Amino acid sequence: MNLLTIGGLLMAWGALMTAVILDGASLSSFMKLAPAILVFGGTIGASAIGFSMDQLKSLPAKTKRAFITPKFDYHGVIEKLVGFATKSRRDGVLALEDSIETIEDDFMKKGLQMLVDGVDMDRLRETLEQDIASLKLWYKEGEEFWKQMGGFSPTLGIIGTVLGLIQMLSELEDAESMGPAIASAFIATMYGVSAANLLYLPLCNKIKTVCNADLLEKKIILQGLICMQAGISPRMTEQTLLSFLYPESKTTGEGKAREREK
Repeated sequence: MNLLTIGGLLMAWGALMTAVILDGASLSSFMKLAPAILVFGGTIGASAIGFSMDQLKSLPAKTKRAFITPKFDYHGVIEKLVGFATKSRRDGVLALEDSIETIEDDFMKKGLQMLVDGVDMDRLRETLEQDIASLKLWYKEGEEFWKQMGGFSPTLGIIGTVLGLIQMLSELEDAESMGPAIASAFIATMYGVSAANLLYLPLCNKIKTVCNADLLEKKIILQGLICMQAGISPRMTEQTLLSFLYPESKTTGEGKAREREK
């Protein structure tokens, strides 16, 4: 469970509710059915037009990644790859076949199987890079949906406000009723802007962040397999894979390959 996502959303909406209460307003006065139907229903409908049914069916799985994020242990992956490199250098590539069934990550398992099967480097790189591109597209579709929701939502809010003002002006008989009518009309804008900035766009950004983390892990695995196929030493393989990480993360685990080689 990604507590940052849940905590961030709760803090954002809590701040909005707190501001309303501190201003002395009642939360019930902001609950209007007609603006909610227009803004939320219209936003979903407008966003859905640009996607296929299959893409929409997979949206829950993509959105789930924002709340339940896989644990990306880069150093653990690097350590495992260096261990494979050590075994391959000592006993040969075919010795890795016994390790394939113990691997939980499908991407690593596929790459290691190709390595054991003797697939040439260009074909291995091309195949796994295509898998990475497909994964990136999978995330991108979820990211794009919530981005479009964040774009349409404020616009639908403005449309709702305009409709409310038109309705008010068409039935204007009492000047004293103008204030409450105008305030009611702007509720649609509040719905649209709040939902976009406190829900849709944050989810878009979170999916993008998870995507980058997932792709980084896959790129580390791909590079590790290439190093093994090229016969690069475990020590150099470790240094190469650590170069994918932030500078402050590179020192963790350094020297493990040297210990294995002794």
